[in-house]
Amino acid sequence: MQLQGTIYIDSIFLFNLVMDLYLLVLLLKVLGKTATHARIFAGSAAGAAGYCIVLCLPGIPYMLKVLFGMIPIGMLMIKITCRVKGIKELLRATGYLFTFSFLLGGFIIFLNGKIPFLAKHRDSLTAIAGAGFMGYVALKKGIMVYQEKLHHHFCTVSLPGNTGEVEVSALIDTGNGLTEPVSGKPVAVLEEGVWGKLTDRMKPEKFKVIPYHSLGKAEGILEGYEIDHMTVRGKNGEKQFEKVIVAIFKGKVSGKGGYQMILPPELSI
Repeated sequence: MQLQGTIYIDSIFLFNLVMDLYLLVLLLKVLGKTATHARIFAGSAAGAAGYCIVLCLPGIPYMLKVLFGMIPIGMLMIKITCRVKGIKELLRATGYLFTFSFLLGGFIIFLNGKIPFLAKHRDSLTAIAGAGFMGYVALKKGIMVYQEKLHHHFCTVSLPGNTGEVEVSALIDTGNGLTEPVSGKPVAVLEEGVWGKLTDRMKPEKFKVIPYHSLGKAEGILEGYEIDHMTVRGKNGEKQFEKVIVAIFKGKVSGKGGYQMILPPELSI
C-alpha cells in the first residue's frame, strides 16, 4: 500500500514568503544595512518562488536540492534585497541567512515540544508561521543585545590639541597589552593623521620608544609621547587620565575608518 499526500503549492509559497520576510529583516539588522519594503518583499517572493520550484523537481535527493538549489536562491534573495559589495560580502551574508534559517527552524521545533497548542496543530502552516514570528522576535532581540555589547567597546576620547581639544573615536581593545618598557605604563595607539593636530605635545623630554609585536608586523618600534591628560567618555560616564603615553601609528588603525585610536582596558571606563 502506497501513501500519498497532497502539497498545496500556494500555501507553501505564502508560508515561505512570510518566513523569508523574517529572515531578510534579521539579515539587514545584523549587516547594518537598510532596504525599502518593496525590495524586502521582492527578495522574499523570489525566495518563496525558488523554494517551490526546487521542491517540485522530481528525482533529486534533498541534499542536492539544498546545495544546488537553495543556496543559489538564498544568494538571489540577498542580491535583490541588500546592496552587498563583492563575493566576500555576499558569502558572509549567505552564511548569516542560513544560520538564521537554522535557528528559526530549531526554535519552531522547540516551541512545538513545549506549547500544547502548537504540538496539536504542528501541521498547520498558520501555527508554524506564528511560532516562526516568536522565533523572529527572539532572534531580533538577541541581535540587538549583541550589537549593544559591541557598541560598548567604543568610546570618545578628548586629547589636548594645538588649538583646543581634539575628539576621536576609540576602540577599547581587551587584547591590547602594549606597554612602555621603562615605566610599564599602558600605551594608547593613535593614528598619524590625528597626531598632526597634537604636534605641540612632541617635546623631546616626552619622547618614548615602544616595541610592539602586532599592527601588521611580527615586531617593530613605535614612536610615542607622554601627554598631560586625556578624557575618555562612554555610556557609563567619563574619566580623565593624567600623564598618558600615546604611540603614533603610521597609517589607519581601522581599515574602514570607524575609529582613530586604540585604548588598552586600563585607559577605559
